[in-house]
Amino acid sequence: MRHAVYLSIVVLLAGVALSLYSSDWNWFSRSGSLVVVIGIFLTSSQIIENTRRMKLHRLHRGQNFNRDYADEIKRDTLKRSRNPDEDNWENGLRGLYMLVTGTLVWGFGDLVGILF
Repeated sequence: MRHAVYLSIVVLLAGVALSLYSSDWNWFSRSGSLVVVIGIFLTSSQIIENTRRMKLHRLHRGQNFNRDYADEIKRDTLKRSRNPDEDNWENGLRGLYMLVTGTLVWGFGDLVGILF
């Protein structure tokens, strides 16, 4: 989910550019609200993925009595060097940082104009 991080940086830089161009730091403040939205989507990706897994599990619950899950887990481990849960937690952490940063910019971004 590096795209979300890059998108957040672009949004913040666009907010700074618009603020400098218009001499109105409310644009930078507004860009913080967009970063919060991106952070919410990134943070909720773990919830979305777990919901998808639960639906699949419920759908196939009655059909998988003779399935060899250990062999499937071994194959999945060989396919990926990282555990999918690690990616989900990392996305959640990045999303949390975006939420905090975006909220601070959203709340106090217009005050940057006082400094310049």
